[in-house]
Amino acid sequence: MKKLTTLIILLSLFCTLPAIAKNAKQDTDENKVHYLNIQWWDEFNDPLLSEYMLNVFKNNHDLKIAALRIKEGEQIVKQSIADELPQIGLSGNVERVLRASDQYFGPNMKIPNFSQTNLLFPISASYELDIWGINHTKTKSTKKQLDIVKEEERAKYITVTGNFASAYYNLIRCDKLINIQKELKNTQDEILRLTKIKFEAGKCSVSDVIAQEQLSKAYDEELNNLIKERALVEEELRYVMADSQIGEIPDTSDKNIPVMQFPLQIQSDVIESRPDYIMAQMNLERMGLDVKVAKKNLLPRFIIFGQFGFNAYRLSNLFNNNALLSSIGVAPVLDIFTGGRKLAYLRFKKYEFDEAMEFYKKTVLSSYKEVNDALISAKMYSKNLQSAVERLELEDRNYKISQELYNSGRGTKPDLLAAYERELLTQKEIIDNKTNTLISVISLYKSVGGKNLKEITENI
Repeated sequence: MKKLTTLIILLSLFCTLPAIAKNAKQDTDENKVHYLNIQWWDEFNDPLLSEYMLNVFKNNHDLKIAALRIKEGEQIVKQSIADELPQIGLSGNVERVLRASDQYFGPNMKIPNFSQTNLLFPISASYELDIWGINHTKTKSTKKQLDIVKEEERAKYITVTGNFASAYYNLIRCDKLINIQKELKNTQDEILRLTKIKFEAGKCSVSDVIAQEQLSKAYDEELNNLIKERALVEEELRYVMADSQIGEIPDTSDKNIPVMQFPLQIQSDVIESRPDYIMAQMNLERMGLDVKVAKKNLLPRFIIFGQFGFNAYRLSNLFNNNALLSSIGVAPVLDIFTGGRKLAYLRFKKYEFDEAMEFYKKTVLSSYKEVNDALISAKMYSKNLQSAVERLELEDRNYKISQELYNSGRGTKPDLLAAYERELLTQKEIIDNKTNTLISVISLYKSVGGKNLKEITENI
């Protein structure tokens, strides 16, 4: 009867599991596509950009590394949950005892030399009573760390896609500028040819010819720099997409650089959706949990342990009723002296908490700064774009006047070509300012945590 009671108690020990929250549904590749925020990129009305974004989603190595880090974190959480459960193990022991001399127990009892076999086959179990909630608090801390890793993945999506879009529009900028630069070079070569004719006719000095030749060479150098920049940007796009099947990226000079609307002012609470802000908050909470664990480590622990199995001296008797072995007990554990290790660990965790608090404050300030910097840049480039558009209208009027003068015989062809050059140079400035404005808007998108700027504008 006693053995049956012990067996029931031991089985109840095995079945006494702490309440474990169900793991949240893991993100799969299919439902992670929302991290791309395709609705925002669709605002750019560029199917090729959307297609490239899907390639980034499927192939980018940084995004795959971020996904693997989440899987690693999930396994760490499972390990922590396992520490809350009873530990059950099966072990066996076979030994042969040989006594070479007599054994005396008092003056009247003697056991002569002998040999025997001892067979032990028990199931052992132990369970730490989590009275102070130490193990459960550790699990909460690891879950908080997993949440941080998930936010890191979201941050990686925002950064990778934002940087990719910026590079994509830099590619379009390069293609457009290369075409204009070629036109500039051809125009300058014609001006140089006409200047040489004037020089041979004695109507201009050699200095005029040299000046036009210098300008032609400068246009050559600028064209070479644009071609090099275009090649580097194309390689950057290939690297981010990480798709070996993508061939040469076609000329994109026919594509538009959109002028995106952006809010002229942004509420301060917009930073609350930034991944780094959320991570700083979570890290502060995690450090608080770790401080609690360090404090509770100073308290005694209570471990329930037990065994159930068989112990016999012959293999044929190992599983008989007489060989049944069972035990159960409670072991209180209290560290009396550890050389100050636990107190040092507690102080260490408190310092970590203070560091996390300072990091949180720094994150708040840097978040405001990034938003304001991106907003200032977008406003400035937008104003420059408007000014360049107005100057282009003036240059266009001036070019038309030069055409009228040339057609009427009151103007020269070099003057007409010079007016055309100025118009082309202004077109280059418009493309630069358009691209810079758009990239600043993309930076603003990243700085507000990947929120659709159209929604922010509507809510103001």
